[in-house]
Amino acid sequence: MTTVTGPRSAQPVDVPAPIRRVREVAVFRNRFGTLFNDDVVAPSGTAGQYLRWQWNQDGVVVVPVGSAGYALVPSYRYPVHAASIEFPRGGVEGDEELAVAAARELREETGLICEAPRRLGLIHADTGIIASSIHVFVAPVDTTETQSARPEAMESVSEPVWIAPAELPRWLADGRITCGVTLAALALVQSRYPTLPAGHPEAIAA
Repeated sequence: MTTVTGPRSAQPVDVPAPIRRVREVAVFRNRFGTLFNDDVVAPSGTAGQYLRWQWNQDGVVVVPVGSAGYALVPSYRYPVHAASIEFPRGGVEGDEELAVAAARELREETGLICEAPRRLGLIHADTGIIASSIHVFVAPVDTTETQSARPEAMESVSEPVWIAPAELPRWLADGRITCGVTLAALALVQSRYPTLPAGHPEAIAA
């Protein structure tokens, strides 16, 4: 077992032995990605199969920050048959740069504009099945400069809702935000800007 140390902590982390892929087995694919049911061998030597979904393109999620706090989008999510309050997100189209894709997804889903969103890092939506990474961006926006939202044909979204940073703990405690990607992106942006005050999006751009 390998031990590593985090960059800002002396706390060691034990890295478990890998599950080894023996054969890649594609069982379904469409224009969005491919589902695999690979033949694998566990550290114990046991043979089995492991499902993984691989998106065709990188993913992006955008944390819009404006004068009222954070903007989130109520989206109807078919897999859970319910509305979900989320940060705008989607995927890269063609050879788009990540920041360009983030700005486009923000504009399409909310009508908010940020020409130069700032990349914070990456997250994994579900490490148990999804192989692809999602790049997290924060986007200072001016709500006086907006366009009409233009979601994709298969998307069902409502007008953005604004949440002041001071209100977030109550929203989280009440279970109003359950999207794992949104929660992870929020944790990342708050780790970088722990004292972000409502009404000062320029603090992000600095």
